[in-house]
Amino acid sequence: MQHRLVTFGAILIAALWVSSAWAGDFSSQFGFGISVPDVWLVLSQHEVADNATLLSGESPNEAIAGVPKSMREAVVDRIRAGELEIFYRQESVTDGFVDNVNVMTQQTNLPNSRPQIDQLCRLLPAEFSRVFGRPIGMDRCEVRERAARRALYLQFDGAIPGTTTLQYQLQRQRGETLVLTATAANANLPRMLGEFEQMVASIRLY
Repeated sequence: MQHRLVTFGAILIAALWVSSAWAGDFSSQFGFGISVPDVWLVLSQHEVADNATLLSGESPNEAIAGVPKSMREAVVDRIRAGELEIFYRQESVTDGFVDNVNVMTQQTNLPNSRPQIDQLCRLLPAEFSRVFGRPIGMDRCEVRERAARRALYLQFDGAIPGTTTLQYQLQRQRGETLVLTATAANANLPRMLGEFEQMVASIRLY
């Protein structure tokens, strides 16, 4: 489902360009504040609630009409249910792809020991390759500290060829991690690396 979120999150942009909230200092429904560059827009529960028919109805906006209704409904339902938020850049569209960040939580714990981390890093490329249906290379898999929390950082080939995905998993509390996943066209990767790090560095947990 993760690769579908990345793909559909970008497709949603064409349908919600005007109605989405401008970024800046954003208070997430997941219990944290974050500073998002002004060039980014936010798609949250409010925007989806205001555009539910346009996104997932029988007669959707022309821009997303080619996306299977079941996929549209699945992603929209997750946003509407408060399980997902999407940020997206309002410029630098590359071959139809728009850089985006999605935010969610997972009921899990990060690996604690070095052997556990090493094992996870060995397994992930094969698992991503299986899920995405093509060989996926892993550029980074390491533990960092962000927002005064242990965080697992991943950088790997995106689900869509020609893209790269960056991901931080922050241990929010026992049994819960906050997951921020950024995907950028490779041409925009240097810019995304800087902006994503700025966003993550600005996180203020409530």
